[in-house]
Amino acid sequence: MTTDSILSCEGITKTFRDGNRAVDGVSLSVRRGECLGLVGESGSGKSTLSRCLLGLEQMDAGSIDFGGLELTSLSRRRRRKAQREMQMVFQNPSSSFNSRLRIRDSLLEPLHCYPERAAEIIDRRGGTLTDYAAELMGIVDLDAALLGRYPADLSGGQKQRVAIARALSTEPSLIILDEPTASLDVSVQATVLNLLKDLQDSKRVSYLFISHDLAAVYFMADRMTVMRDGHLLETFDSAQLQEVDRDPYTKQLVSLFSI
Repeated sequence: MTTDSILSCEGITKTFRDGNRAVDGVSLSVRRGECLGLVGESGSGKSTLSRCLLGLEQMDAGSIDFGGLELTSLSRRRRRKAQREMQMVFQNPSSSFNSRLRIRDSLLEPLHCYPERAAEIIDRRGGTLTDYAAELMGIVDLDAALLGRYPADLSGGQKQRVAIARALSTEPSLIILDEPTASLDVSVQATVLNLLKDLQDSKRVSYLFISHDLAAVYFMADRMTVMRDGHLLETFDSAQLQEVDRDPYTKQLVSLFSI
């Protein structure tokens, strides 16, 4: 893992119309090849921050540098092109899919949005997009026969695996994982976390792993940052989680989980 950053943001602020300042001057960085864990209780601003980073929410203030490009200064077209290197896996796999589309079409949706990247990948790999879809399914340990099914035919764990494969489809540099196991059964959560960890090693992709589950973040992350009421409290190496000088709120979170 290198120490240079793939993503760096400064002073991100987002206030909603009701006056709720969900994100208040947040600055963080994700290093190339690392998993940065962002932990905090529900309502702390984690998901709003991720949506600001992806351009899904318009932030009030702040800057975002991604891969050496200042995203907030780019035109909409250039920012969209740059963001193909940044993909997301959402919390609820069921709401992440169009129920009317077959799994194959949902899986390849990012490449339909970025046809130049699709052409580049197929030229390099050979074969067709259908072949590539089958390969992606294999990467997440799913049978390619599921490509012809609809989301309702798959379990929650299977749908989340497809969501992970979809995020990998454009060969991104960074994947933002927003509570990726929160809606899954406990028995499935560990399987998905192990898959994500294995994929990070094999694909050399960076993760911003967002969760209220400190144990999951501790398992996944090289470094951790703690968020509360829209603010980042502290950032540290995961191995330093239980050191005595941790913030009182971090200590409170530790007491709630078996670390």
